[in-house]
Amino acid sequence: MAFRIWFYFLLLTGIMLLFLWMLQISFIGPYYERNRSQTIQMKVTEIERLLERSDISIVEEATGKILATENMCISIYNDIGVRTYIGENPNIPCQLNNLKNSTMKEYMIMADNASTHDFSINFNNGIHEQGMYFYGRSTLINGKPNYIFVISPIKLLDSTVFVLKRQFGLLALVVFSVATIVAFILSKRLSSPITKITNSAKKLADGDLSVDFEGDDYSEVETLASTLNYATQEFRKTDELRRDLVANVSHDIKTPLTMIKAYAEMIQDISGDNPEMREQHLHVIVDEVNHLERLVNDMLTLSKYEANVFDIKETEYFMLQQIRSTTHLFLAMDLQFEVHCDPNLMVIADEIKMGQVLYNYINNATKYVGEDNLIIIKAEVEGDFVVVSVTDHGIGISPDIIDHIWDRYYKIDKNYQRSGSSSGLGLSIVKAICDASGSKYWVESELGSGTSFYYSVKKAN
Repeated sequence: MAFRIWFYFLLLTGIMLLFLWMLQISFIGPYYERNRSQTIQMKVTEIERLLERSDISIVEEATGKILATENMCISIYNDIGVRTYIGENPNIPCQLNNLKNSTMKEYMIMADNASTHDFSINFNNGIHEQGMYFYGRSTLINGKPNYIFVISPIKLLDSTVFVLKRQFGLLALVVFSVATIVAFILSKRLSSPITKITNSAKKLADGDLSVDFEGDDYSEVETLASTLNYATQEFRKTDELRRDLVANVSHDIKTPLTMIKAYAEMIQDISGDNPEMREQHLHVIVDEVNHLERLVNDMLTLSKYEANVFDIKETEYFMLQQIRSTTHLFLAMDLQFEVHCDPNLMVIADEIKMGQVLYNYINNATKYVGEDNLIIIKAEVEGDFVVVSVTDHGIGISPDIIDHIWDRYYKIDKNYQRSGSSSGLGLSIVKAICDASGSKYWVESELGSGTSFYYSVKKAN
């Protein structure tokens, strides 16, 4: 990368030097000639305006001032070809005096026939090898044609160009040398932080999550380093969650399998001929199989929701009816339910999937219910939506971990104490369903006071 930066910097320097060469050397001649011709034409225009408004004496005075500053000579001819005025600069011989009358008449005809009534000619005077610029224009004075002719030497720039070439060559050598050194230093300085980031990224790709990305003094590189450091932190969190996931799943699968094996061996060796004891052992085995079945079903359900391979089928239904049918599933538990819901309140949602959300909220509350064994369920209208809440008076959730409770298998108890009716995926399923259906969901909790889980659905008209 350092070589590419160095190369592009030198390439840019070379392009700039080439541009300066073309501007100073190649274009200086045409630019000078064009500028000189424009100046002469402007002076002729001044004389032409004076001829239209003044007599020849005023024209002679104004022309004299022009000749004092401009290196040229001027001749004015009337309509019959008689020269009425000639002005010369004392520092140069006037080449107009050397032109034959026949030649001047040809120039008059050329001016008359030109669409712009003027023309110009560049030629060499043949004496001093000096370029000359000849300009002629026809103009009407009092309805009669008059002709203005100007001749001016154009300095040959060969010697000037030669000097410029030598100076430019030395300048280019110095600039290119300095550019090479500066490009080398810049390439090293610019590529160094990127090289460090690349090396750190390779370590990260190899699984080293302890790497740190340094951005140095460049804002863009610093932003990139900050982004990569953030990504590394997320990788660390993901790795920790992965470890928790493996530990939880292993625990939740290994425990029932161990118990199933143990009780099966007890039936085989001890209670096989004792119907009452055998029935107890078989009941334990069935409970553990049911737990495994719930775990597998929840894993499949969560995978289906996260893969978005299901349809949302919205219907209108009574909210109170769904609350009662869901709480009915927990009648076997020693719980009290306090329900606040308008009997006529109807919502629009996928009844089955939002019923699963409500079930998981209540099931989660049963694990952390307070000493009063009370779970409060509310359905309150807020604008066009109905907000459903499930509240317990349990231990609450610490602010440090409240953002992680929606993660798969995340448990407040890091000792992996298994719940007989929970797979550890309930809140993850809630998150997946609400994300897919566009429903809002959130939690509010205070340590020692309890927790409230919320979700919203659209209110039916």
